[in-house]
Order: sequence, then C-alpha cells, then structure tokens
Amino acid sequence: MRRLLVINPNTSISVSNTIDTLVRAETAGVADVRTVTANFGFGYISTRVAVSIAAHAVLDAAARAIAEGAAPDAILLACFGDPGREALAEMTRLPVVGFAEAGLLAAADLPGTSLVATNGTVWCEMLCELVLKLGIGGRIAGIRSIEDVADEPTAVAAFLAGEAEALGAERIVLGGAGLIPSLPEVTELSPVPVLDPHRIAIGKALRLASLPRPTTVGVPAVGETSGLSPHLAELLGGSPNPVRRLAGGR
Repeated sequence: MRRLLVINPNTSISVSNTIDTLVRAETAGVADVRTVTANFGFGYISTRVAVSIAAHAVLDAAARAIAEGAAPDAILLACFGDPGREALAEMTRLPVVGFAEAGLLAAADLPGTSLVATNGTVWCEMLCELVLKLGIGGRIAGIRSIEDVADEPTAVAAFLAGEAEALGAERIVLGGAGLIPSLPEVTELSPVPVLDPHRIAIGKALRLASLPRPTTVGVPAVGETSGLSPHLAELLGGSPNPVRRLAGGR
C-alpha cells in the first residue's frame, strides 16, 4: 500500500479535516494517508506574507512528520497555490504534488483554454505567475477571484460560467481547499464543465507514489542553521545527523 503525506500549509484543523476526508475517500484501500497541519502561520492564507510563512511551515511540518516516523512515497501539498512546493521536493527528494500545479497542467493538456478561479485577488496574481512559470499561458483564458460573489454554489456557478463564456474558455478550474465542500454542487450547477484540481492532484500523487523512492531524505549539509525547529535543522544538516533513513525505502 502506498503512503501519502498530506500537508495543509495553513493552521486550520477544520480545513485539514476536510482535506483528509477527501484524500481518504479518493484513495480508499490503496493508500495509507497521514495528514498534518502547519504548526505556525495563518489560519487562512491570503497574502504574500502569509504564503512566505506557509512555505517555511510546510518544510517544518514535513520534517516533523518524518522525524515522527512517516515514510511517505509521495507528498500532497494541499493548497491551491503550492507554497514551498519546490523547496519541499528538494528537501525530501520525494515527488511533491500541489493542488495548483497539478490542476493547471491537467487543464493545459485538454483542448481549448481554461478559466482558473479561486477565492482572493492576491491568489489570482500568484496563480498568474505560476501559469507563466509553467509555460502554459496560452492555455489559460483568464484567472478570476470569486471573493465578491455570494458564498453560495448557485451564485458561484453562474458567475464563473458567465466569465468562461465571455472569455471563450472550454472549462473552469476552481481551486481552494476551503471550496472543497461546495465544489461538487458548483460543478453540477455550472453549464460550463468544471475541473476539480484537488482530486486531480490526489490522483497524480497516488500515481507518483508508485515510483521508486530514496532510502534517505535530507539535503546535504550546506552550513550552520540557527533558530529552526530541531527536526527541520536536523533534516537540513544543522545537526550531527543531517540525513534520516526512511523505513522500508526502495
């Protein structure tokens, strides 16, 4: 059975529970799931400051889980914005799948263009930057925030369908962990097809978890660290035991 480590970059336990429920439903019988929550930061990530802090919190949460015995085959970064994803992959040497990257790449592989939507204008700016970084700008018709739309599936579906039709987009990618509970209803109500990046990312993480993984995690020592949590300092080479061996590594 594959082992997935799921990391919620914000400090909300209720959001972690929502994510954990979805991941377990999508991987029932085929994966051992461990969901962890950021130990510090913001309960809701909505600014660049919060994203930067969340990236540190993600590394810390992964190091803590590994120190406590987790031996994941892949890591799911459960945020539609993927704070710290590349650093987490570097640190753990494991496949790291983020809600945003997985959903955007899946949409870009389909014919036509897609409208991307989430809750928050700052997130839209950062998603635009991610789209450009991934080189899929020509596949994304636009990025819209639903923060000014009534918090009700009918209103969200109507607004996004109208935006998609105005832009000529073939589909909508609607992401954000807080939207997970309402996304099925939005999908059902929308006349424009809606992609669920959360389920796409879970499926991708499960597929990547079948690949061989390293027997150890931790980056080579690159210098002294200061002020980091003990488990993160150890994994980064700031202690006498910088590399931790993974149980059952292949």
